[in-house]
Amino acid sequence: MKKLRRGMVLILTKDFLIFACLVLLVSSPVYSQSSVHGAIQGKVTSEDGQPLPGAEVIISSPKLIGGPQSVITDIEGKFRFIGLPPGTYTVEAKLQGFTPQKRVNIRLIVAATLTVDFTLKVGKLEEEVEVIATAPIIDVKDTQIHAYNMPKEFMEKIPASRDFEDQLTFAPGAKGAWGSFYGSPDSLENKYLTDGLNTTCPEDGAPAQLVDYDSIEEFNVMGIAAPAEYGGFGGALINVVTKSGGNDLSGLFTFFTRRPSWHSENWTDYPYLARRVFSEFYNVHFNLGGPVIKDKLWFYTSGRYTFDQDHIQDQGKGEKSWGWRGMVKFTWQLNSNNRLQATFDGYTRGRKGWTWDFVDPSIDYPSKGHGVFFNVSYLLTFSNITFLEARFGGMDTYTLMGTTNPPARFDMETEWWTNNYFEYWKNKRQRLDFNASVTHHAEDFIKGSHDFKFGVEFARMPSHDWRGMPGNRTYYDLGGEPYFMVYQPFFDVRPIGTRLEFFLQDTWSISDRVTVNPGVRFMHVRGDLPRSFDEPPFRPKLGIAPRLGINFDILGDHSTVLKLHYGRYYHQYRDLMYTPWEPKGPYQEYLWGPVLEEWEGLPPGTYGKKWVLDFEDPWEPYKIDPNLRFPYMRQFVVGIERELGKDISISASFIYRTNHDLMDRVNISGKWKPVQWVDPYEGNTYTVYQRLNPGENSFYITNPYKGQGKDIGAAYPDIVAWDPERSNRTLEIRFNKRYSNRWQFRASFLTGYSWGNDDNFWGEYGSSHSTGLGASWNFSNPNYQINAEGPLTISSTYIFKSAGSYDIPVIDVTVGFDFRYESGDRYTKQILLDPDIDPDPVADWWTRDVVILAEKRGSHRLPAMKNFNLRAEKYFHWGQVKVGVLLDIFNVFNWDTVTWVETYYDPWSEYQFGYVWDIQNPRAFKLGFRFEF
Repeated sequence: MKKLRRGMVLILTKDFLIFACLVLLVSSPVYSQSSVHGAIQGKVTSEDGQPLPGAEVIISSPKLIGGPQSVITDIEGKFRFIGLPPGTYTVEAKLQGFTPQKRVNIRLIVAATLTVDFTLKVGKLEEEVEVIATAPIIDVKDTQIHAYNMPKEFMEKIPASRDFEDQLTFAPGAKGAWGSFYGSPDSLENKYLTDGLNTTCPEDGAPAQLVDYDSIEEFNVMGIAAPAEYGGFGGALINVVTKSGGNDLSGLFTFFTRRPSWHSENWTDYPYLARRVFSEFYNVHFNLGGPVIKDKLWFYTSGRYTFDQDHIQDQGKGEKSWGWRGMVKFTWQLNSNNRLQATFDGYTRGRKGWTWDFVDPSIDYPSKGHGVFFNVSYLLTFSNITFLEARFGGMDTYTLMGTTNPPARFDMETEWWTNNYFEYWKNKRQRLDFNASVTHHAEDFIKGSHDFKFGVEFARMPSHDWRGMPGNRTYYDLGGEPYFMVYQPFFDVRPIGTRLEFFLQDTWSISDRVTVNPGVRFMHVRGDLPRSFDEPPFRPKLGIAPRLGINFDILGDHSTVLKLHYGRYYHQYRDLMYTPWEPKGPYQEYLWGPVLEEWEGLPPGTYGKKWVLDFEDPWEPYKIDPNLRFPYMRQFVVGIERELGKDISISASFIYRTNHDLMDRVNISGKWKPVQWVDPYEGNTYTVYQRLNPGENSFYITNPYKGQGKDIGAAYPDIVAWDPERSNRTLEIRFNKRYSNRWQFRASFLTGYSWGNDDNFWGEYGSSHSTGLGASWNFSNPNYQINAEGPLTISSTYIFKSAGSYDIPVIDVTVGFDFRYESGDRYTKQILLDPDIDPDPVADWWTRDVVILAEKRGSHRLPAMKNFNLRAEKYFHWGQVKVGVLLDIFNVFNWDTVTWVETYYDPWSEYQFGYVWDIQNPRAFKLGFRFEF
């Protein structure tokens, strides 16, 4: 916390001066939705279509602190309400001489502008109000394709793991365990917002604030055709809104559990699986919210305890973990124009053991961590056409995994880890974020009306990582006897990242049916390593991201809209883009003396029983391209949304994404020559590259392009043989029946294709075919370029998802389900290159051999994954108290789809290409209790 406060002081001094200059620009008046609010607008007319100025329009909602709001329509009969929290609204219009009219059950989500029109009939004001139950559900102003909104009504009724990250997988387009969207790298290109504040982990782009499941008001997955207000992602934008209390006191207590025996077995066809694991867990949550002062000050507080214990068949207990989390939130309506909100969230967690294939379960791999998050936001409404939003918040987290000693041992014959886990990692993550925006509506300005929005975002992200092998080394045995050892000192790095962005966007309503959304976003990023560099070494050029969207209300009744969009989106910022540039010690490989004697045919005792240095790769400083550019994604979208009836909509979209200026490292000192090689596995002949100077590696950080090796004087001129490429094209159809009349249903179908030579599967820095964590090995060694182009690993050929629920009347039982069918991931046969040809993998220490793709990328595909989950919940009522008892059944049909196989031909291993490593989890049961009032 001391460092967090110190970081705040730094923001208020040196770095904040830049931000302050831009805030002056924001202060000038420049109406639209925001990342935590929505808007409702419309027009009041008579039956003959004439506008009705002077009509009173009243809006109300349980979520609207301060009570109902009212406005008077202007000379054109128009009205608008801005800065509205998400929720269900009622809007009423009345005027002397006309029958009042009311529209109910209007569901507003964040970042949406709904158009609610009224046609008043001649009559008396005293007459009974005409109620219209049909509510608009399509935003005809915003080019962004309908966000996948999961409100609490959905989250409470659908079977789910109650895990924050797993909730992502409900969204159309999400693929993989951590959410690859439309070809993006697995989990690394998403941006996470909590109540409008960036809570993405600065180190690798993962979600840092894993909000308690029962404290979420709504979970939104966005990003298709997003306006200039949003940036910093190449996958999806995840926007979470937390609960806020209300005028009525309410509370919730939940308890969920799964006992060790509450599962089936689905591994009959795979009895040789390395681990057959099933989980026991307990999850307890409570929350309480309500008024401190009605319509003035609300509070919300929650707490959670979790306990998980893995059980390994025939081996006993595995990993055990536990955690506490608590949150408190206040919403204060100071007066009709000013609203203040503050949230504090914290956790602590621990773990013992490690359930992982081929790790001795007796190894104690301890882990502990804690973290705090805070978010203070302010809403100032100048009028019904202009308002300002500002937020300040941050995070401070700490994690410790493993022990510094003793060194780990790995037996290459049994592939079994003993003595210790192979990694120790201690880290601190901090963020301080500030964002502010002003929105202003201008009527009859340059042909039509405009909703201008200008905003600024600033972040400062200091971190500390201390990571490496226990004891600085790892021993490799063969049949229990010493063979070789790798050595490298711990890596200690303390990066400080800063990001300054500002945007300008407009929603230009040229007519009642045509809206144009132009915008531009600017990004300035710096990454500092102050212990080793006098100035930040990561200094990419200023990023400029234009956006343009066009909406056409086809029928003119707000029921059908055609949307066209083009935009540039800079990728997520990650420390790992530059932290490997911090100087570190050499990488060394030692052979056991008797092994070396056998290799060289020398008499026993020549070297003796000691470690002999066999290979060394000294660390060389990175050279940085002075014209380095930040990578970005270019997106083209054509979509149509159609309202089919009350609370029912359908949409179809074509999405095309390409990635540009991918950042990578190029080996400028390595030398190779092409040779012919016949592999010993299948007898195929390959053109491979023989290393002429193993261990001599220095790197140039740049945006590679074909032929660049010659331009920068690389020792091997053809080191950059092609332009890095990663692209995706997708056709997506969505159907949504939002919750009303006791039921809800949503479904999506997607067919797409991801292609390139820069993969989208997880890979550490410089140690895979993916630049997802800052750099690949594609240009570190030309052998990695063999067969590198083709379908990417996470390639969504077909994805079908559906979920829904029905409240059965009379018996008061809710039945919910979740069904998914996803084509399997791609994989490619890989073989180890003869070390006599190239002994230098030019990668992290755990990569001991050069690997080549033995066939075209993506030549194989895993089986299609299908899963069906079911929930049944029975409710009991006592006055205002409701008690629920529920049962979740996961993988109802106990399917056993293979989820990963061995992709290597490895002479050291008995587990060869095609060996099944994992299948989907078996049928399992979860029991839950819910008590609420």
